[in-house]
Amino acid sequence: MIPFTKAHGVGNDFVIFESEASPGIIREAEFIQRVCDRHKGVGADGVLILSPAEEAGIDFQLNYYNSDGSWETFCANGSRCAVAFYVRQHGRSGRIVLQTGAGVHEAELLPDGLVRLQILAPRHVSDVLEVDGFRGRHVDSGAPHFAIEVDDLTAETAAGYGPQIRSHEAFQPRGVNVNFFQRLDAHTIRVITYEKGVESVVLSCASGSTAACFEAASLGGMESPIKVLNPGGELVVGFDADWEHVTVTGPAELVFDSELPDDF
Repeated sequence: MIPFTKAHGVGNDFVIFESEASPGIIREAEFIQRVCDRHKGVGADGVLILSPAEEAGIDFQLNYYNSDGSWETFCANGSRCAVAFYVRQHGRSGRIVLQTGAGVHEAELLPDGLVRLQILAPRHVSDVLEVDGFRGRHVDSGAPHFAIEVDDLTAETAAGYGPQIRSHEAFQPRGVNVNFFQRLDAHTIRVITYEKGVESVVLSCASGSTAACFEAASLGGMESPIKVLNPGGELVVGFDADWEHVTVTGPAELVFDSELPDDF
């Protein structure tokens, strides 16, 4: 049997495995697709695999796979869930250091149960682009995002235009996550994300929320911290004047533990 934990960060949900307690099949695309299937599997937006750290000073290594089985550099909601899982499994407290495909991150499980995660400094990968009638900028916040400001944010807009923007030639060959955002005031934005690899609108995306905050702040009139209203709940993005020190804080809930047969 293969032990796993189901978790979510403001609705962005994951199946967590530990490499040392699991066979190599957990990294295979077909297995990940079956596990993430919401009708015939556990159901999730992605899979998180925790492995022992290879370097001193790092608590664990994290690999993230989208529900289609593709590996991605970084998932901020997933990283927070992985930290909550690691703390529970190992009885840890205080600062946790994890290695992801985007680099090394620090995190802390707070007394109120929220997890604060340090994000690598976002950066613009492009100037303003017009893609399928929408203007935005390509932002790297650990994973690739296209942040688009809209005046009237709806799920229908994200679901209707997200797929074609996600696969636009401007973002090939890797593709891009698409983050539609609406500024509400100097400390609040709404974000709806179409996520590549999941190929649908997701309830939240923390690296995408960070990218949207970065773009909103670049446009002017935004101040730290910024509350981000995702369909699945709230995140808080904090940053300094130069966007060199950036954190995203939000819930990371471990829903249940179970097992899968090794021939699943």
